[in-house]
Amino acid sequence: MQQQEKSGEQIVIVGAGLAGLAVALGLHRKGVRSVVLESSPALRASGFAFGTWPNAFRALDALGVGDKIRDLHLQAQVLRVTSSSTGEVARELDFTGKQGGRPFEFRCVRRDVLLQVLEAELPGDTIRYSSKIVSIDDEHDDAKIIHLADGSTLRAKALIGCDGINSVVSRWLGLAKPSHSGRWATRGLAHYPDGHAFQFQPKFLQFFGHGFRFGYVPCNANDVYWFYTWPPSPHDDGVDKSSGAKMKQYVLTKLRSSKVPAEALELVQRSEISDDAPATPLRFRSPFSLLFADC
Repeated sequence: MQQQEKSGEQIVIVGAGLAGLAVALGLHRKGVRSVVLESSPALRASGFAFGTWPNAFRALDALGVGDKIRDLHLQAQVLRVTSSSTGEVARELDFTGKQGGRPFEFRCVRRDVLLQVLEAELPGDTIRYSSKIVSIDDEHDDAKIIHLADGSTLRAKALIGCDGINSVVSRWLGLAKPSHSGRWATRGLAHYPDGHAFQFQPKFLQFFGHGFRFGYVPCNANDVYWFYTWPPSPHDDGVDKSSGAKMKQYVLTKLRSSKVPAEALELVQRSEISDDAPATPLRFRSPFSLLFADC
């Protein structure tokens, strides 16, 4: 079969996740066109939520979407860390003060909401879905030739990898494989159609001890995000990490044997844990791996 003619782009970004869309929007705000390649047929709005600290909102403000995210999410007033063994408060931080002359800001942002906001700010032809990369080659003028699964190729002057922990671009660069932190995590989103009481004094509550760390914080008037992390051991009670229902029961059993309040149990009970990824290892790639890459 004759290979399709190469089309050209100045800047190609791999991955239409938060990083990829943020990079594309930052370039767009500066008047620089880019193309984002996404292997999925549509925006992958899976996942739950994450905490955004002041520096994150400075970045969102620079992208022009900070106020849109603020309007859709509650600002937490307090971070409280409590021992799940004794019930004693180990630390409490006030989030209502200022940092560097600016109001301190912490919100729990839903991942799907942020993705949709970023996507809506980009030109309609920025993201190319169903564009799975199979290989990358160099050309003599330092351009990158990107080979896609459909047999087409794309020529790029600059290639930016934002394609996650299993990045195709990082493998092409020769970066070290991601390291395992030694901990696993499961997460959930408790939905309250008629609203919940956490919204009136939003707090970020964390509990540690008994071999786990558990926390929860409201995202908005209807959703509360929670997480549970632990270092697996031979005493894990043989938890099945591939089953959402069993993972949920494992978390509830651990919480019931600790000094975690009843409202925390209700959050987990109200949540659905998907079988797609009920528990995941927490992995990271050291920034120092860039120094020792083959590129």
